[in-house]
Amino acid sequence: MELVEISHELMAIANDALLYCKDPFDTERFKQVRSIAAKLLEMSCEGITKEQAQEIFEENDGYQTPKIDTRAAVFNEREQVLLVKDYDGKWALPGGWCEYNTTIRENTIKEAREEAGLDVEPVKLVAAMSNRKHNNPKSYFYITRFFMLCEVKGGQFEANEETSEARYFDVDDLPSDLNDHKSSEAQIRLCLDAWRDRSLPPVID
Repeated sequence: MELVEISHELMAIANDALLYCKDPFDTERFKQVRSIAAKLLEMSCEGITKEQAQEIFEENDGYQTPKIDTRAAVFNEREQVLLVKDYDGKWALPGGWCEYNTTIRENTIKEAREEAGLDVEPVKLVAAMSNRKHNNPKSYFYITRFFMLCEVKGGQFEANEETSEARYFDVDDLPSDLNDHKSSEAQIRLCLDAWRDRSLPPVID
């Protein structure tokens, strides 16, 4: 993990510099720095080639900031939580990457509609959490995940390219194949607390 961190730091420095530098010689030097970062990632992560690492870096060029993910927390009258089964066969709160041209609220609505088939209204920010602290400490990228408490206004689930099933679960009986990298049991319980008491302040890392 130390090599991964060094690789990520070098990538961030190189990509930030390539965004702003004007001198062609500096541009070439920082491309070399990014190449070294890719080599370090190849050395530290089994199954990743230098070319794949380089592609990851180039696809995430520009000034380095955390990625944004939104999750819709929906409960029924029995205080059961809505989960969807995603493409890798695991269950999670409906959600996904925030599009570059959408707000947190807009993306929450979009993802709930796409993954769960529901029209929802976000009513409360429950938490804004770092994936490194709560979901996947070994993740290469830094992600800030926004959990939004939502009320259902309509809609119905239909199988789609991203999810194959949607179901309500008792929070005390969550599926064993819960995708902790996207929404952990602790985070789901935090959302349930907010459902029961809307006056609770958001939890923010």
